[in-house]
Amino acid sequence: MDLSSRQTARATRVFVRAEQEAARSGDTRLGTAHLLLAVARDERDHGGGLLDGLDLGRARAWLAASGVGYRDPGYRPWRPGAVFALATAIRLADEAAEPTVGVRHLLLGVLADDAEDAPRLLRALGLDVEPVVAGARSDLAQPGTAAIAART
Repeated sequence: MDLSSRQTARATRVFVRAEQEAARSGDTRLGTAHLLLAVARDERDHGGGLLDGLDLGRARAWLAASGVGYRDPGYRPWRPGAVFALATAIRLADEAAEPTVGVRHLLLGVLADDAEDAPRLLRALGLDVEPVVAGARSDLAQPGTAAIAART
């Protein structure tokens, strides 16, 4: 079964928004910071609250100034860290025997590698990664999370 048959509608929107974030910053390669900004936007739309402390304007400024992005001509492939984040999200859903990969799985995947740009971005803006990770894990542990994710 491929990812497109397992991702929730919200996860699909996160992927689209990550592409928008990469385009906004002029990057031709999508990274974990772009995914993080997309998840933060989704959180605000759906009252998730885990990334309320993330100022999107400051995050975008950090991304532009950090040199994280790539400005090679051509299509927008995913950076290796973003591919790893997606693989981690799928693995987490599989380990929990959940039929779908939702936004919380993606958030945990994006923050899984401390050396990647998404956790570095949070730390640079004075935000602690651990409470976000703990909150996402707690949300996934709630009964009915897979059913809720499948509907959104």
